[in-house]
Amino acid sequence: MVHSKRTSFEVYFSEDGLRQVSNPVRMKILEMLQENEGLELKDIFLLFEKSGQRKSKSTLWEHLKILISHKLVIEKPHPEDKRRKLFLLDSKFVGTTEMSIAELSNQLSEVIQKSIGDPLDFAKGLFCAVRFGIESFTNFNLSPVLKEIGRTIGKEIASTLLGENLDELLKELSKFWEIHKLGHLEVVSKTPISLIVTDCYECGMMPNVGKCLCAQDEGIIEAIFEAKFKKSCKVEESECHGTGHPHCKFNVTFPLL
Repeated sequence: MVHSKRTSFEVYFSEDGLRQVSNPVRMKILEMLQENEGLELKDIFLLFEKSGQRKSKSTLWEHLKILISHKLVIEKPHPEDKRRKLFLLDSKFVGTTEMSIAELSNQLSEVIQKSIGDPLDFAKGLFCAVRFGIESFTNFNLSPVLKEIGRTIGKEIASTLLGENLDELLKELSKFWEIHKLGHLEVVSKTPISLIVTDCYECGMMPNVGKCLCAQDEGIIEAIFEAKFKKSCKVEESECHGTGHPHCKFNVTFPLL
């Protein structure tokens, strides 16, 4: 299920591991400490005032105590005056996410539960869990990286394929997907070229996250067509388990240069 509006979390890595912060005051304090090498309480107070978010010093101190207890911030004596307190960031900003740790854990548990019992399914489950976890925790889009990796893989696959025309190549692709347990590839249309993959290794165990996920397969198919037909190719996934579909659909086009 995809929510239309969710709470935004910031994720920090401390000596205790990953910590999520959703309180806007604490997020603002951490942002200030990222931008400055140590601040006193009065400095934080003035920065809030300057931003139009006036908070009392006692309120800010309460938030600082929580950040210190979570080992995200440390308190040290000021080097110029030991009676003054200096606050410094004691953690590393990782990224943002719209999913709580508890919710993420539940989603990952479901992925792994579905895969236990079969070695191949379990390997697929691990791949999906790692990718889902990275993207959820860091808000880092892995798709461009995976597509480039896919293109490298596709070039190697292309060198093993013998088909010299479209029909032969599509038959070989379908056979390759089956033999290597990548899923079941079917040709929906040849003009334009449209392929559907069921039981996809890349996303078959992923939940509905509201976006297509098979960038690696896009890269693989692109590189294969480019290598075999010696011209630029563009592959775009339009349907995916990540969009709530029971299959993946890839559309292949050859842009005019």
